[in-house]
Amino acid sequence: MAAEPLSLAMTPLFSVILPCYNHGIYLQEAIASLEQSQETRWEAIIINDGSTDGETLAIFEELRQRGYRVHDQANGGLAYARNVGIGLAQGEYILPLDADNKIRPHYLSHSAEVLAARPEVGVVYGDMEFFGEQIGRWELPEFSLYRLLLANFIDACSVFRKTVWAQVGGFDENMPDRLGYEDWEFWLAVAGHGWQFARIPAVVFDYRVRSDSMVARCKQPENQQKLVRYLCQKHQALYAQFLPDVLAEKEFLWFREQERAETLRQRLQVVETRLEKLERAFVQSEEERAAAQLLGDRLQVEVTYTRAEAAQWREQVRAMESSKFWRLRRLWFWLKRRLGWRDP
Repeated sequence: MAAEPLSLAMTPLFSVILPCYNHGIYLQEAIASLEQSQETRWEAIIINDGSTDGETLAIFEELRQRGYRVHDQANGGLAYARNVGIGLAQGEYILPLDADNKIRPHYLSHSAEVLAARPEVGVVYGDMEFFGEQIGRWELPEFSLYRLLLANFIDACSVFRKTVWAQVGGFDENMPDRLGYEDWEFWLAVAGHGWQFARIPAVVFDYRVRSDSMVARCKQPENQQKLVRYLCQKHQALYAQFLPDVLAEKEFLWFREQERAETLRQRLQVVETRLEKLERAFVQSEEERAAAQLLGDRLQVEVTYTRAEAAQWREQVRAMESSKFWRLRRLWFWLKRRLGWRDP
């Protein structure tokens, strides 16, 4: 049975924060996945981050009629929207859920078990399943601070204690040009305060892949360089602990990418050579086909003329056979056979 939003008289264990800016077409799927949760002690706080889309605004009103809390505000960006939602949250545990994603039914209940049993854990995350413009499972590794310093591998759709959020000062609202990586910065801040991370070895949510998403914008080289520089400067103390290892790893990754690029260049050269040969063969075969077609056309014309000549010859033969001379000729040969005459 689908879960319903908690009444005001009940205290939620989880607060699910759903920032939404003109993505109302996806929002109801996210809410539906939440309603299928095995854990019923949750509240949903939907942040209308300055949406202007008419369909999205209509969906907000529909959700209000169903008892969901929708908070309207001027557009302030993803980090600000999450912080506002978490500030309104009553739950002990927080789950940021993007409006275009969906959670699995066991995610909240399993996370609650981990957090209740392990007080040193501040964040619980798990694997994701892609849908939309890409499909497949992303199986995440066990937590490693060293790995996290190199690159983010934990999605924002992770459960954490509200006290953790308060301790680190929330999501950074000053990321360069609102380009993204707010979740990576948040995890670095959490790790810097000594909290541990726990992984659920199962798919816990579904991630919608969109070519126009903020993640795609973050990966543009000029944006990524700006963001990584900002993170390194902000968390210098954390990076300093692993600086030699991080530099060595980055150097290794750079050389590996250079090797891959060279391998791809060589493969491309081979493919281009084969393509050129195929194109030449195609042109040659096209020329041969055209020559064969021309020969066939000529033969067809010759056959047509030959058939016409044969028909004309048959008419001439029939005319000769029906003539008086031809009849006399046949009579003459008949008499010779009857009389036994032979040619001298």
